[in-house]
Amino acid sequence: METVIGAHHEFHDAEFVAGWADRFVPTPERLELFNVILSELRSRIPHDSRVVELGIGPGYLAQHLLQAMPGIHYYGIDFSHPMIEIARKRLGSHSARLNFVQADLVKDAWWSDVPSPVSAIISTWALHDLGSQENVELVYQNSAQALKQGGIFLNGDFIKPDKAIYEYEPGRFEIAKHLEILTRAGFKNAECLVVLEEEIESPTAAQNYACFRGVI
Repeated sequence: METVIGAHHEFHDAEFVAGWADRFVPTPERLELFNVILSELRSRIPHDSRVVELGIGPGYLAQHLLQAMPGIHYYGIDFSHPMIEIARKRLGSHSARLNFVQADLVKDAWWSDVPSPVSAIISTWALHDLGSQENVELVYQNSAQALKQGGIFLNGDFIKPDKAIYEYEPGRFEIAKHLEILTRAGFKNAECLVVLEEEIESPTAAQNYACFRGVI
């Protein structure tokens, strides 16, 4: 049987979501990704900017950013009601600067529920679950349209390593392909900022992720 690196999720199931959130508490490596995103936001957007997170999940990244950037206004988008409820509880102390939108990133016009202007759209470990390069590209295109001029897009997500010896689920694909579809979506200077937890020989579904940047 061929090995395929990927994971099956049931994010509409509250019990599954609670267990997943407990297992996905940020490790030092994951916090490194958070800090790459934080550094980019601090250096590139005004202190009182509107930031949108695609796939807010349990709110770990949101908590990290809201604590470090006390002026930003945050919109967390997720299709999973149980995830939003976990994030809402975790981020209660930041509720005055926080809004949630329940939406499917592929089927729904999620950007219509976020006031303009949007200075940054960010995501971590979420877009690969859309299941295909085509769906990721659609989100890249919509993000490019939703951002104001000079806005930044940052996606930290699982990839298929260039030297992979196993197959990967369709939403996990090569760095070069991410950069290609970012450029096609209208982003300038598309770049891979970092690759973390790279593992070729014995990868798990939680390894091999990178952070991509594009600017409008």
